[in-house]
Amino acid sequence: MAGLAKAGDIRAGFSGNVCEISVEAGQDVAVGDRVAILEAMKMQTPVVSEVAGKVVKISAKVGQALQPGDKILKIDPEKE
Repeated sequence: MAGLAKAGDIRAGFSGNVCEISVEAGQDVAVGDRVAILEAMKMQTPVVSEVAGKVVKISAKVGQALQPGDKILKIDPEKE
């Protein structure tokens, strides 16, 4: 699935193409919210947020090929 390089960075966990970006910059997300869908070998896999906060930057585009570790988007985590 997705991985976090540091708090708020949502990265590809495997090689695949971006099918959908499910959020917009400025949108609030909760833990477990779907933020994107990646496709590999005709299987679509949802990418979910591992932190709650606000989407501050979307780095990937629909149709883009990603490698493991490539950044999909950045979330500014909520302060506890």
